[in-house]
Amino acid sequence: MFITNNLFKRTISNLRFRQIKIYPLFNKVMILQEKQQRDIVINNNSSPNKTTHLERTSNLKRQELRIPSRIVEIIQETPTVKTFKFNPISSTSGFSFLPGQWLDVFIPNVSIVGGFSLTSTPQTYEKTNTFELAIKYANHPPAKWFHEQANIGDEVNVRVGGEFVWDSLKEKQDRTEHVMFIAGGVGINPLISMLESICQDKLSDKNEEKSFIKKVVLFYSARNFNELLFYERIEGLNKQFPKMLECKYFLTRDDPPHGNEDSEFYYRQRINKKFLANVIKKEKIYLERLKCFLCGPSAMEDDVIKWLKESDVDEKRILFEKWW
Repeated sequence: MFITNNLFKRTISNLRFRQIKIYPLFNKVMILQEKQQRDIVINNNSSPNKTTHLERTSNLKRQELRIPSRIVEIIQETPTVKTFKFNPISSTSGFSFLPGQWLDVFIPNVSIVGGFSLTSTPQTYEKTNTFELAIKYANHPPAKWFHEQANIGDEVNVRVGGEFVWDSLKEKQDRTEHVMFIAGGVGINPLISMLESICQDKLSDKNEEKSFIKKVVLFYSARNFNELLFYERIEGLNKQFPKMLECKYFLTRDDPPHGNEDSEFYYRQRINKKFLANVIKKEKIYLERLKCFLCGPSAMEDDVIKWLKESDVDEKRILFEKWW
């Protein structure tokens, strides 16, 4: 993503977890090959200035341990995204994470450390001893290695980090009962972990110690249907929790099928101010118990944050993960 000097303050601010400060976007932001990974930054005049995932997240919390892990399964999710399932090599590794966190990934013979969001849940890890990353193809070395060289049985070291999380204990303290997830492209990655974790708590906890969430809405924007990551997985959750979960999909480059009137799909449309304003209007009486989580292209996030605030959502209840 191109960043100019005028955006320096905004960039530094966005590294502070939950310190939501919005700076005017004076320059157009472009995404090279739609790199929704957080791996490489180049400025607007194509100078050689680059920052790495480790540099951009240096002031964010991360665990100290690097956990040796082995690839046990590879799944082609979309034409450009593969899911890699891992098994920690040692059963006493001490590996743990919260929904929404990412991994520093140390790949043998690759000098650059990758940074990828976990797309599975802590509950699934406890049951299966596996965790997952969904990685979009890019020319950047870590993503390129996964797509072109990685095989089942290959080993990497991983380290958990990140502060954009779903923490059920904290959310209960915050009296959160309604949740809004807003995703753009592979910004769905940390959000699918959060969404699935909420649903798993709902299934397993009959005493509502963790299953206190009453309503979840997901607004997910992608270029076309083939790029909707985890669509079947999301719809499976939708069928399990039809009263709690509502999903809307925005396909910005797809035309509607002839005669299609399915209200859950919005064709040739982006998530916009009017749409969000109408949704928030319906949620007015729940604003003090609504929490919004968003992850997507930087320009999209800036717009959505602005629109949510203009709809009277408290900025402290708007949490986001910045792409770089």
